[in-house]
Parts: sequence; structure tokens; C-alpha cells
Amino acid sequence: MPWPHEVHIALPPSYEHSDSSYPVLWVTDASLTFPLIIGLMNWLHTVQEVAELMVIGVGAPAESSPAEFGTRRTHDFYPMPKRGSAGPGGARVEAQSNAVTTGGGGAEAFLSFLVDELRPRLATELRCGDDHGLVGFSGGGHFVGFALLSRPAAFDRYVASSPALSGCEDLLFNLEADYAMTHDDLPAKVFLGAGEAEITDPYLAAVDIVGSMTRMSQLLRLRNYPSLELTTRLYPRQTHGSALSYTLNEGLRTLYPHTAPV
Repeated sequence: MPWPHEVHIALPPSYEHSDSSYPVLWVTDASLTFPLIIGLMNWLHTVQEVAELMVIGVGAPAESSPAEFGTRRTHDFYPMPKRGSAGPGGARVEAQSNAVTTGGGGAEAFLSFLVDELRPRLATELRCGDDHGLVGFSGGGHFVGFALLSRPAAFDRYVASSPALSGCEDLLFNLEADYAMTHDDLPAKVFLGAGEAEITDPYLAAVDIVGSMTRMSQLLRLRNYPSLELTTRLYPRQTHGSALSYTLNEGLRTLYPHTAPV
């Protein structure tokens, strides 16, 4: 990896009183989204709407400047340089020129870091189960899509909020077509969510948040993969920022339902 990543770990409530292993939820953009997810998880588990999870957040340190944060996440989340205006949630045009090529190209290395390096290292210290989920927002949603389509066995469950899926010259749609040519099933649980207001925001409409999410959802449904469980939501009146809490709320309840008797 080109720089160190900060890792946050939240153990489930029963961890200290049990010998059990737990499903693991991997959270990108940890310095932004980790507190939100942990607070939501604590409440939803208290009211018995989600299962207990171990949550591991990875991302740039909280003290990173906005410019550094944007540069790092764009590099980590996109498998190749993007073209067009600066992407939402941190992607930016390179400051050295007026070019419209933004950073990228590190997604494959970041995915390998999570799955091949960090996961086995933490498994020696923590009781991690074999069930792994991945959460991403905006550019992080692109990374969720990249993980699903380039290395689908790496995770079991995927949550993408306002995913920017059409970046990198539609690379994810090419990956989807290539996967469909050689596979007749996609065993995964996937939750996609975005805000209705992202359609009317000119900037977000230009980067195709809702359009790319809808297009990918349609393609995956038309494949009729028997083991794919796909849920797609468009939340009325919600923006690029506010849709995240809605997606996490319903996504966690859908993919990790509480199974014990209420």
C-alpha cells in the first residue's frame, strides 16, 4: 500500500462473555462512517433488529486534511484513473493542472490488503467468523461494486450507499458482462441505496449516481442468478449525504437480521 491505513475495531456486546466467532463487517471511510455505523448497530441490536457483528473500519487517519483524504480514497476506491469532473465524497481534479483526469488505480491493491493481509492478521487475534460483509459510500460504493464483480468470493454481503458505479469508463459494467459470460450464479447478498434528490442535483446527476445504480441493479436482476439476493432502494427526498443513514439502517436490517426470539 502507498500509505498506512488506520484500523478501527468494535467488538460485539457478547464478545467478552462468549467463545463464539462472529460475522465481520468491513467499513471503508472509517474516519467518517465508523461512528455512525457503530451507533446504529448498537441501537438496532438493542431493539433486536440486527445480529451481533464485529465491525472493522479502515481508512485515512482522522487528522488527514481534506485534500489528503480525497486523494487517498480516490486512489483506494477506483481501479483506474477516472475521467470527468471531480467525483463526490472526496475525488478531485489534480491540482497541478486543469486536466480532467482524477487519481485512481489502487482498488485492486486495497482489496488485496483487506482480504489477503489485514484479514488473516486480525484473525490470529480476534474470533472472526467466515462471514464477511463490505460497506462503502459514494466512491466507496464503487469499491464495493469492484469487490463484488472482480473478486466475489472475498465477501458474502455488500452494502453500497449512493454508489458511483459508472466511473473508470464503465469498468464495472465491463466486469459484470465478463463475469456473466463465464458464470451462471453469483452467491452474494447485496443492498444498494441512494437518495431521490441525487437525481435533481446537477453535479450528482452528471456523475450518474442514481443512473448507474439503477442500471447495475437491472443487469444483475436480468441475469437470474439463483443465489443472488439483491435489494435496491431510492429514498424519497434524501440527498447524497442523508441517504447514507437510510441505506445503512435498512441495509443492515436486511442483510443481518436478528434471528433470536424477541
